[in-house]
Amino acid sequence: MRRIITWVLVIGVLGAASWWGYTYYQAQQTAAGEAAAVAAAAQEQELEQIIWASGKLTPITWANLSPATPGTVAAIHVAGGDAVAAGDLLLELENSVLQGQVGVAAAAVREAEAALAKLQAGATAAELAAAQAAVETARAQVAVAGAALLEIQAAVETAQAQVAQAQATYAEVASHPTEQERLAARAIIAQAEAALSNAQSAYNIVKGDPSIGSLPQSLALAQATANLEAANAQQAAILQGPTSAQLAVAARAIDLARVGVSAAESRAPGAEANVRAAMAQIASAQAALDRLREGATAEDIAMAAARVASAQAALDGAQAQLQLTQVRAPFAGQVGAVNVRPGEIVNPGDAALLFGDTNKMHVETTDLRETDVIHVHPGQTVEVTFDALPDRIFTGTVTSVAPVSSAVQGSTNYTVDVEVAELDPLLRWGMTAFVNIRPEQR
Repeated sequence: MRRIITWVLVIGVLGAASWWGYTYYQAQQTAAGEAAAVAAAAQEQELEQIIWASGKLTPITWANLSPATPGTVAAIHVAGGDAVAAGDLLLELENSVLQGQVGVAAAAVREAEAALAKLQAGATAAELAAAQAAVETARAQVAVAGAALLEIQAAVETAQAQVAQAQATYAEVASHPTEQERLAARAIIAQAEAALSNAQSAYNIVKGDPSIGSLPQSLALAQATANLEAANAQQAAILQGPTSAQLAVAARAIDLARVGVSAAESRAPGAEANVRAAMAQIASAQAALDRLREGATAEDIAMAAARVASAQAALDGAQAQLQLTQVRAPFAGQVGAVNVRPGEIVNPGDAALLFGDTNKMHVETTDLRETDVIHVHPGQTVEVTFDALPDRIFTGTVTSVAPVSSAVQGSTNYTVDVEVAELDPLLRWGMTAFVNIRPEQR
């Protein structure tokens, strides 16, 4: 009986415990349901308050690049996706003429710099020796030129003497017969006549002799007669004077002698000029030698430095003109797209290359409405997702809010820049992003 009572008590206790457990469980389920409903309502309210905006992942620093002058594309040195350093040549137009001008200007700079360095360094032993040799050569040339001038002057004097001699010969020929010659001719005739008279007298004495022809008186008479005829002929010749032919020969000799004078004198100015030139060459060579010995003056160095500066300015100008035909990377980054091909004509402002620094990118919203932008401010924390990585949520921070709206398809939107922490390397420029912004009451 006692055992039965014990089992009844145990069964009663167990039943009471089961009822209490069931009642407690129901109460807990009711409380959990109510909490879940409250949480769901709160989450729904929170979701209704979240601002949703889509955007694009873009480099913080990017640009559409184009040449600064119109022209034909000659070469493209990069392709889309290439990473380049600041200053790398990306594209260039036809510029062979400008490259030639740069080369000429660069050569002029090197020449001017070499001249300046030479002045600053001073003369070498070889240069001094060459300058001294130039002086000696100039002196030898003066000696040669002086000797030539002296030779010409002697030739002039000789020719002038020949003129004087020809003139004297002409005067001598033209002066005959002189009075003395006339008197001498008459004296000879008188002697011949006297001799003839004596011979005639002697002949008359023996003229009756049959052998008269063989007698000396006959021979003496014939000789005296011949002498008188010769004296008369000589007097006639003397009294006639020089012939025109003789005078012409004498005058021709004068003319020829004068031509010789003119020829000799015509060589004198050239010889004198040679002497002056040789003297000037001595002065120049000596001055050059003196300058080498003394070294460059401050004025010489200043002028040489000015020529270097002028040549450098010309080179800078030529390089500036060449750079107008080139597109270089303004900063280190990546080529996003190449929009031209070789042979095409491009103009300033054409988007020939899309370029940006993809190591530093952010999200730019494209459809944030004007009714939502008032709840967004710099420094605000947001959630960012990407279509390319839908299962990952990134934390972002608003860095700037555009002060001016942009109208897209009739809707007034504002651009918000969002810096995203720890961007995945798989994300690329231009990928679609979604920004979840929790409004903050300010």
